Amino acid sequence: MTSLSRDRQYFIDRWSSPDQPPAVVLRSAAGEVVAELSPNTIDRSHPFYPFRDSTGGIEFGTLEAEDGQTLHYRLIKPANYDNGGKHPLIVTVYGGPGVQRVTREWIPPWHHYMAARGDALLQLDNRGTANRGKAFESPIYRQLGEAEVRDQLTGVSWATTLPWVDANRIGVFGHSYGGYMTLMLMMKAPEVFRAGVSVAPVTDWGLYDTHYTERYLGHPAENQQGYEHSNVFPWVSGLRGQLLIIHGMADDNVLFTNSTKLYKVLQDQNIQFEIMNYPGAKHGIAGKKVNLHRYTLMDNFFDRNLHL
Repeated sequence: MTSLSRDRQYFIDRWSSPDQPPAVVLRSAAGEVVAELSPNTIDRSHPFYPFRDSTGGIEFGTLEAEDGQTLHYRLIKPANYDNGGKHPLIVTVYGGPGVQRVTREWIPPWHHYMAARGDALLQLDNRGTANRGKAFESPIYRQLGEAEVRDQLTGVSWATTLPWVDANRIGVFGHSYGGYMTLMLMMKAPEVFRAGVSVAPVTDWGLYDTHYTERYLGHPAENQQGYEHSNVFPWVSGLRGQLLIIHGMADDNVLFTNSTKLYKVLQDQNIQFEIMNYPGAKHGIAGKKVNLHRYTLMDNFFDRNLHL
């Protein structure tokens, strides 16, 4: 990401890579480095330095979707993945339009932390996600939660061919559209996923902003079946794995009602699940204290269901 000076002689270059945390450099218009404003080098004083060798590395690759289009993935390998043992795999998914997750940039600290604990993490940009053109985005038009789910399952199917991945210990985690995808994956492919964490999920597209939803599903009166099948409720009875739902109670983006409506349906069908609601938290669930609690909760949940 860059910011150009008013005289167009200099620009601020903000960049990262899989091996380089976000750095900020001042460059001339010709691209020459004028000053390293925040080099963020992983030296002995850097907080990540003690953990630099605690993961098995990051691999990028491609798979083929059912229609022949190319799917990009990023696989974060666990520590000592080649020691002859089997490791759990956690699919970290967003999957929705307007977002691209598989990029050659620094990954979030939680991913490094989980890899250091012995988990593999798989990210895949399914059809419908951003920056790949109309043909790649179009398969989700008027029906959400189908092509995206099939593409994510393509990724899992490939990952379970790796000799160090335990096909019996597959988890999934996602926030927002990723929370929705977590639910759809667990409900539509219960034989695959042992545990999942769904954060701030859309469960009923009739409760979400019309300017977003109607762009992809059309008007509800003209696509009633598309709305119904895109919601999670027709698929609830398929749920078999252990599910943790997390939501901020002051969420003004994906309304808390999305989760409470799902709570009621799960309860009525006597399907057991876990919840954590955060009073005052909005969609991003921001803040040091709340996130320390949330990620500790998630770690403990995956420990119980994928490790023990």
